[in-house]
Amino acid sequence: MKLRTVLSELPLDSFFVHGLSQLDWDVIVSPEWRSGADSEGVIRLGSLADFREEGAPVEGKGLLLVYIQGKADEKYMHPDKTVIYAFGTMTPSDFQDSFLRLVSRSGVLAVRREQLFKAFLASYDIQQFASRALDVLNNPLLIVNTDGKVLASAGDFPKESADVAAVIDSGYLTDEVRDRMEADGVLNALRDAGHSLISDGEANSAGSRCVASLIYHHHLEMGRMDVFEVKRITGLDLELIDYASSLAGIMIDRLGVAGERVGTGSSVLSDLLSGKVTNVEPMEALLAVRGAPKDGGYVLLRVIGDSEAGRDYYLRAGQVLQGCLKGGIWTVFGNALVVLLALGKGDCVGFDDYNRCERRVMRNHAFVEMLDNNDMYASVSEPFDSLGHISNALKQCIELGRTPSADPSHRQRLRFLWQERFLVLASMARSLGQTDALLDKRVLAMAAYDNKHKTSYLDTAIMSVRFPGSPVEAAEALNVHRNTYFYRVNKIQELFFLNLKDGEDRLAVAFTTHILSGADGFVRS
Repeated sequence: MKLRTVLSELPLDSFFVHGLSQLDWDVIVSPEWRSGADSEGVIRLGSLADFREEGAPVEGKGLLLVYIQGKADEKYMHPDKTVIYAFGTMTPSDFQDSFLRLVSRSGVLAVRREQLFKAFLASYDIQQFASRALDVLNNPLLIVNTDGKVLASAGDFPKESADVAAVIDSGYLTDEVRDRMEADGVLNALRDAGHSLISDGEANSAGSRCVASLIYHHHLEMGRMDVFEVKRITGLDLELIDYASSLAGIMIDRLGVAGERVGTGSSVLSDLLSGKVTNVEPMEALLAVRGAPKDGGYVLLRVIGDSEAGRDYYLRAGQVLQGCLKGGIWTVFGNALVVLLALGKGDCVGFDDYNRCERRVMRNHAFVEMLDNNDMYASVSEPFDSLGHISNALKQCIELGRTPSADPSHRQRLRFLWQERFLVLASMARSLGQTDALLDKRVLAMAAYDNKHKTSYLDTAIMSVRFPGSPVEAAEALNVHRNTYFYRVNKIQELFFLNLKDGEDRLAVAFTTHILSGADGFVRS
């Protein structure tokens, strides 16, 4: 139980503490009069006479709450760090009874905190957590992010809270509510206090009581949680609301829904990429929040900039990218900017994810300009239909980024794996010292023969594959007569044992020449 909660639950007129930061200390209420001495974290009750006899506890040996019947006296304004002076009109014996009743209430608080934590563990998204937290807090609640977007709501709100219903229906805080919050100074008061506050209900015009709490995670503001009083709210409830908001902060951060103002990217995407989390449901929930298609494929983009760039650089780049690739979920991972794009289902019987992805990305002028203006490069993975394959997609992006371009004189800003898969395979095989295993030796012999004798058999084989069933087009591409083309095709079978009418041999030519085009040291005639 927080010291703040202890003092708010006691019948006090006023109190003095050594420093306000002490109010956030977690303490255990001593179950008996004068017990708990020499116990760190225990607050015990004593009288002024006890204090004068025993003195202040040694630091680290617990706190002493000194109750004084009557009005506050300024001579007690500056107590020792281990002493709290409390003033009230109740008799010392009655006050003692109130203090000891906190023992059982602290037990109830511990149980309810545990219930909130279990609700957090059992929830995959913010809405699930809000619905489960409602059963513990016993009052309706509303959670919004830093952009004023409604992330979750639960419970039956007071009938007079008509504008709360409007906020939920619109999905965002209305201008009227924002203006009232600014005018009332609610947000500034919350930030100054550092804990939840009871107000007259700035989120509704009727003035019913409401507890407002800012949601933080790693000292970053993630949003805000409002709890509306239907059932009486006590000091213990305020502590529970603070705890619930801290759990909400963890979830908002993991789902990456804190809003663009935070600009830290999605930690749930980062966790999936690293393999720390294998459960894809949080990501599915995040995609749903972003309005992404529920079914269909995905692609991963990996964007890199200056080799000296660090995390802060990519965080800023992510905020820019967020405005370019609408619906994209980004994070900074492995000193690069990684973006997940949901493609949705195609509208044809074939596989059109390649075309749809190329159109979506290449026609996005803002994204292409971002790459050009900032000297950045993007690699796009093969489309995948399950978020469980996301780590494999990242490996594809990394390999594509490592692979030299087919045209070394022109480094492409935007590269797609499906357009360069043979180059990537060649690069991967070369890095493992296995390029030779992928190559058909008949094609290699043909290339070597061309190089030695200045012939063009390999070019002829390539054009035969490129223009299947069309010798006229193949001959025109080679700039030779059709008879010359047929002569070469026959000589290829005679000299190199490759039948260009056979499907397997044609595949050997196509695959090997693609691999060779990405291998070092290959010299064409």
